[in-house]
Amino acid sequence: MHFTVMGPGMILVAFLLISLVPVAESTASPRRLVIGVDGGTESIRACCFDAVTGEVVGKSCAVQYPTYHPQPGWAEQDPEDWYHNIGEVVREAVASIPADQENEFCSICVDTTCCSVVALDKDNKPLRRCLLWMDARSAPQSKQILETCEGDPALSVNCGGKGPLSAEWMTPKALWIRQNEPKVWKNAKTICEYQDFINYRLTGEICASSCNAASRWHWDGEECILDDPEGQSRGRPISLYQKLGIPELADKLPTRCLPMGAKVGTLTSAAAEHLGLPEDLPVTQGGADAFVGMIGLGCINPGQMCLITGSSHLHCVVSSDPSTSTGVWGAYKGAPLPGINFAEGGQSSTGSIIRWARNIFGASELSYQELDCEASAIPPGSDGLVALETFQGSRTPITDPMAKGALLGLTLSHTRAHIWRALMESVCFGTRACVEALEKAGHGCDEIVIAGGATRSNLWLQMHADVTGKPVVVCENADAPLLGCAILASVSSGVHNDVHDAVKSMVRIHKKIKPTKRASKIYGAIYNDVYSRVGDSARPVAHAIASLRGGSFEEAEQQHQEPRHQEDEMSAPSQSKARKTTISPSVLAADWSVMKEEVQRCVDAGLTRLHVDIFDGVFLDSPDAFTFGPQMVNAIRRCSAEVFLDLHMCVDRPARYVTAMKEAGANSFIFQWEAMDDVVDAIQLAKAIRASGMQCGVSINPSTPVREIYPLLKTELIAVVDVLAVEPGFGGQKFQAIAVDKVEDLLRLRSDNELAFEIMVDGGINEETVSRTAGADILVAGSYLFQHSESIRSGYRSLQLARIENISSR
Repeated sequence: MHFTVMGPGMILVAFLLISLVPVAESTASPRRLVIGVDGGTESIRACCFDAVTGEVVGKSCAVQYPTYHPQPGWAEQDPEDWYHNIGEVVREAVASIPADQENEFCSICVDTTCCSVVALDKDNKPLRRCLLWMDARSAPQSKQILETCEGDPALSVNCGGKGPLSAEWMTPKALWIRQNEPKVWKNAKTICEYQDFINYRLTGEICASSCNAASRWHWDGEECILDDPEGQSRGRPISLYQKLGIPELADKLPTRCLPMGAKVGTLTSAAAEHLGLPEDLPVTQGGADAFVGMIGLGCINPGQMCLITGSSHLHCVVSSDPSTSTGVWGAYKGAPLPGINFAEGGQSSTGSIIRWARNIFGASELSYQELDCEASAIPPGSDGLVALETFQGSRTPITDPMAKGALLGLTLSHTRAHIWRALMESVCFGTRACVEALEKAGHGCDEIVIAGGATRSNLWLQMHADVTGKPVVVCENADAPLLGCAILASVSSGVHNDVHDAVKSMVRIHKKIKPTKRASKIYGAIYNDVYSRVGDSARPVAHAIASLRGGSFEEAEQQHQEPRHQEDEMSAPSQSKARKTTISPSVLAADWSVMKEEVQRCVDAGLTRLHVDIFDGVFLDSPDAFTFGPQMVNAIRRCSAEVFLDLHMCVDRPARYVTAMKEAGANSFIFQWEAMDDVVDAIQLAKAIRASGMQCGVSINPSTPVREIYPLLKTELIAVVDVLAVEPGFGGQKFQAIAVDKVEDLLRLRSDNELAFEIMVDGGINEETVSRTAGADILVAGSYLFQHSESIRSGYRSLQLARIENISSR
């Protein structure tokens, strides 16, 4: 080994040579950034992230856009608002980056609401506003698809083919456009959604996200991303489209399909200027906000469950098994990423019932943490108080929109803290039911990663762990959709090799809560012995309640253009511009022992329309709610051949009475809306009534929102709407003011849509209340007329005069 030793002269020469070499200012590389964009329901948000670590750089910014509701149950947005606002929000996010070092943008990735459907013309311009994901007008089409395409393999993801199929999905919305807007359908070169439209505006490329297609379009997520030079139909449900009579949908949907994390293209010069970003910046494929959120939570391995909490709970479990089953949605092949699958469960009301409890307790001055503190002093099981969380129906494993909530075991010793804890526990029991259904279908989980509102309650987090028996994980960055976009963009731009590597570097666990043995044992006994049994036992009771008080029906739309029958009626004197008003006596208040004389008294008074209430004692479960059958209707008809008989059929299964009542001599058949299963059943009954030659009407209880019948009214099958101002079943009740608001709403609907139905106000009518029924065409009065101190004729004349005075005063 040799060493070279330098003398003083050599050292001096070396120093001089070094001093002559120029020194670089800095050799540090610029920080690599990615941009995540979340196109939500109410706003679009953007945030910049360090592409290596996932740290937020700058701040998250948001810009709102409007939602339009042209009809109840409809929801629309203007696609151009999305593009306008993405420019504004990205510029804000970039401007918030500290100017402390040089930055380099690597890619941008967008997630959006899923199945916000857009129709584009040959120039890729929107033909109409989008049908937002929450738009429910295609509920009849959803039912049609399940019935028409029963057994089609594409429907297996809908609870094993048993349904339900949500109106949110792509195929029902597309079918609605085909059936109701044929011009839009014909001119639509492309049917796509928010995700595809915004990527097109950024890159000029139209393509679908395989995650969206697999989870909401009935596509095979693995097959649809493969090249198919023979026709671009791989993974598409062609047989489903053919059975529905819309084979052309396969050509209208994007032919190119990319998995999340793939490169869609680069920013066009126009898009780059709009966003204030470099031209040719890569754009990464995203997907549905909730499912991109799975990436942001690191849920990409089989056995992991993502639990997104808020007003409701959404359970998404990653699985290696693509099997489907009843009680769960999915599994969706190749989603959220190629090579894996995921299945879903859901609870309709979770955080919403906690908020409800806080409101009814009058505890708005108390924080949720204070109420949690009270509940933490109560032992697991809430001292024998058990709740059902299904306040807004049940999604999975039992799909039942009429399910109701309950509290079982209440005693005078229970306090606010007991109820609060019981409600929290009930949500966790419902989560366990969903987890077990998923496990039964072959999609088990080892841990639950929670995001959303529940993460702010340590008590609730521990309950979720104790009840399910699974560890619960909370991540450091709770904004999972935006972080998920950042992860996908970092992979697409080559910063990380794949999503697994990116998740390891960019997703960090904040805390992990393990189940406690003692509490899990207690909760296990309550779940098996009480909660599971209460749900099954309460279901028929909830259905009975719904039928009595007005159930919750999906609002939908279905066009029918059929002529409606008109009738000639006697009318009260009115001003030339006022609509005719008819007074119709309700024979429910008559003396049934002398029915012939009572009918004659009405005819003699000039009343030519009689209102006959028919109760069968079943729909209204009471021995007192049992009135006339076809024989009595026929007897009334024999009393007068000219009188118009208006039947209010407040009965179970009203369709079975149509023929009998027609033969008995009825002119009008008004069925009770709350007796219908859904709007499709109501339409079928209305058609049968019309076909019999009778006028068709629909009646709604005081507690039923009038908007529920809007879809039915727009079919133009209904000649009269019976707005009940009293509870059905007996006379002598006071007028309920809610009827006034309903009349006003119906008048607006009739005017805005040029409809011709008549509005009937039924019950509680007298000289005082008649002034509150402005706009009604028919007034049903019972006790006031038949028990008038002078005579039916005098009562009739008094109502006429009061009505005229009211019109004149307006």
